[in-house]
Amino acid sequence: MKYILLNIYLFVFCTTGVFAQGWVTKNVNIVIKDDAHIVVNEATGNYKNVGTGIVKTVNQGTIHVDGNWINNGTSHAIGNNAGEVILTGTNQTITGTKSTSFNNLTLSGSGSKTLQTNTLVGGGYNGGQTGQLTLNDRTLILNSNTLVVNNNDTTAVSRTTGFIVGETDPSTGYGKVQWNIRTAPAGNNYTIPFGTTDNMYIPLIINIADDGYEVSDSGYITVASYPTNPISVPNNRPLPIGVPHLDNLYKIANDIKSLDRFYILGSDGYSTKPQVQITFSYTDREWDLSLGGLNDIIESELEASRYNSITNSWDYTLSSTTNPLTNATKTPILSEYDGAWVLNNYPKCPTANFTFKNDCDLIPILFSDSSYIDNETIDTSVWSFENQQAYNQASLLHTFSKDGFFDISRKVRGDRGCWDSITKTIQIYPLPNSIIEYTDTCFGQSTKFISLSNSSLGMPLKHDWDIEGNSFNTPSTSFTFSQIGQKSIQLITENTLGCFDTLTTVLEIEPLPMVNFYFDNICERQEAFFIDSTQTKGKIEDWTWSVSNKVVSLIDRHNQVFNIAGAYPIKLNVTNSFGCKDSAEKQITVWPKAKAKFDIFPKEIFITDPFVNFVESGSDANNWEWDFGDFTPVENGPEALHQYTDTGYFRSKLIANNDFNCADTFYRTIRIKPNLRIFIPNAFSPGPDNDVNRTFGPAGMLYGLKSMELDIYTRWGEHIYHSEDVNKPWDGMYQGVLVQEGTYLYLIKLKDIYNDVFRYSGTLTVIR
Repeated sequence: MKYILLNIYLFVFCTTGVFAQGWVTKNVNIVIKDDAHIVVNEATGNYKNVGTGIVKTVNQGTIHVDGNWINNGTSHAIGNNAGEVILTGTNQTITGTKSTSFNNLTLSGSGSKTLQTNTLVGGGYNGGQTGQLTLNDRTLILNSNTLVVNNNDTTAVSRTTGFIVGETDPSTGYGKVQWNIRTAPAGNNYTIPFGTTDNMYIPLIINIADDGYEVSDSGYITVASYPTNPISVPNNRPLPIGVPHLDNLYKIANDIKSLDRFYILGSDGYSTKPQVQITFSYTDREWDLSLGGLNDIIESELEASRYNSITNSWDYTLSSTTNPLTNATKTPILSEYDGAWVLNNYPKCPTANFTFKNDCDLIPILFSDSSYIDNETIDTSVWSFENQQAYNQASLLHTFSKDGFFDISRKVRGDRGCWDSITKTIQIYPLPNSIIEYTDTCFGQSTKFISLSNSSLGMPLKHDWDIEGNSFNTPSTSFTFSQIGQKSIQLITENTLGCFDTLTTVLEIEPLPMVNFYFDNICERQEAFFIDSTQTKGKIEDWTWSVSNKVVSLIDRHNQVFNIAGAYPIKLNVTNSFGCKDSAEKQITVWPKAKAKFDIFPKEIFITDPFVNFVESGSDANNWEWDFGDFTPVENGPEALHQYTDTGYFRSKLIANNDFNCADTFYRTIRIKPNLRIFIPNAFSPGPDNDVNRTFGPAGMLYGLKSMELDIYTRWGEHIYHSEDVNKPWDGMYQGVLVQEGTYLYLIKLKDIYNDVFRYSGTLTVIR
């Protein structure tokens, strides 16, 4: 490690035909401390980083470079987030095979500074840093590369008269500025000091309205901008990547209404992006005709439009505002802003419309134009009617050749060449039209007659009814027929102009349905079945079943479970295909049901004592039948004592019945448990010389044992024996030799036939 602690000046002198490398760091770390300076002098005094070389600055350490900054190393060259690099030469480049992460980068000297590779300023990649890019009066040319600003402070980029030049179109790649604003607070204004290649300042300003939600470090917004050709047909070319057209919402090319510049925005690192307000800047030559362009733009009406790749269209709903004095267009607050943008005059087309009143045959109809257009002029109009046309007339007076419906069209054009049209339908009124509507045609009901007659002109109408020789003069009337069968009805209508229409119709008075249904009485909590047996003319179309005055079904039958014993009124209303209705009501008896339930004693049962006492605990029963679930014969009575012969689970059942033969069933699962009793000795004497206690393992009552695991350990935790067979206890041997006397640890795991697990652990003593 090399440490440079004082001001060090490297002077490199060049003559014609001789190349001098200013400063090379190869596989070495250089530390510049406090206010120390390193100066790489002369135009060919380049700084070059190779291999794993890193320069670290402490506090205010500074590197002055007159030549190019070249990073061909494996790292980002600057090893920490302190100090400053000042480019003091003329027309310098930042280049190399690896991008550099500057902390403070200051542009000085003369000429332009050009990126030949992606470059970061502001300090390291992790977390928000505090370094700055100071342009001063110099130009930084992006050259289709990306400049990353890793400091989310609004002062991270400063200038006097200098600026950043992107200006490259998609064919060579965008020159982008990526500002890692992260979760910048609302109110922050980020100014990206773009400029043109001929030194026109066109900053882009991003105002944060809401900070959004960052999902990972370095949430950012990227910006690129480039000018387009103002003369080609169509102009505004080349288009941004992924944008196929500049058509407006009327599918008309909007290039002459669009600024000769595109802006490309993007963002990443957010689950919810920040909400922003964007100010786009431009130059006058990008909208006016000073360069011989084809534009037809009103500068004060420039608004921002974003291309929506999902709908394949430009959004003309943002309502931006433009200040011609500052050449700046400000958007409203945006939550979606990724993609291509352009400033343009939103398309304005006329809205065609006209008014009229329906009238009678042989009477002229007046059509009055009510078309309009915002801030423009309608210069051409066309009326289309009955295969005729009339041009540039504000109104039209026309008499139609007959009654009926006719389509009338009005087509208008704005002075910018955009058309709109509308078609409406007019009715030329005919004679009155007599229409009769009648309801309730069932026998015994009052039939209602309603006139729905109309007349296009001369309302109200006079009405003259003839119903079985009876006259009525009102729009509606009622009449009760004395017999079923066909009836002839006549209605004459007259309008105020003396126009008549006569209508005669025949209706049928229908008989009522004969409603009936059948069912059986049931037990409570049992399903009852109600079946319709109605007879009727035509067919039944509607059924309404009611139980205790509550509607329960709308089909031809009804099934219902009655949970409480008692008598219930059942009513059926029927409507046939003629709309005739009738009903019938009956009563069903629901008998009470026995309630089955029982208890067992004891609650916990082992095979060693398998007797179970079953005791009835229900109610409303006088007969009991027991099934013990083990295929033994059933027993009767309120109590039973039963002996089980095996372990396991048994589904026992009680059927309780009463005088109404309304039985109930109750189930209970009986578990007969094995009786597992374990004895574990605390010492044994292994070896052939001993007569008793020669092995160690679990003993006792092992009925119902399914598996066993036995493990033996020394006091120091060494595992010396394992067995999974209850018939293979430990014989005191380890690796073919009897173990020594002393204390050992055991772990025993037992599982019964129901997979219940029992664990035992402790110490045992080997005695020899």
